[in-house]
Amino acid sequence: MMLPRIPRAVPRGKRKPGLRLRPKHLEFIRQLPCVVCGKRNDFGSPVQAAHIRCGTDGGTAIKPSDRYTVPLCEQCHAKQHRVGELTFWSTLRIDPLNIALRLWTISGDAPGGERIIFRARQAIQLAKGV
Repeated sequence: MMLPRIPRAVPRGKRKPGLRLRPKHLEFIRQLPCVVCGKRNDFGSPVQAAHIRCGTDGGTAIKPSDRYTVPLCEQCHAKQHRVGELTFWSTLRIDPLNIALRLWTISGDAPGGERIIFRARQAIQLAKGV
């Protein structure tokens, strides 16, 4: 009596959608003004989706999930990398994780995103004493 062969490849069900990469959310982030200086894409300096590494699911040589992104213009993003993430955000006295997760919950809602950015920028101005 011959036993049935075991298949080499095990059939799998549907793959779950990747939770790390969300191009539509990054597109939404790039439409918002810079969280630090308020510049928009209109002023010739494109807004970028800046990933936050501290306190997220990123690691050494692993980019964090797209849910941990905030809008920064090219100049502010370059400054963030130049001075270091912790120094950059602590100088501004705002929590980028809070902003990123709030933007994630309303992803696609541009007016809601602009309100979140506006409130974050108000906190920066209050911290500076403007």
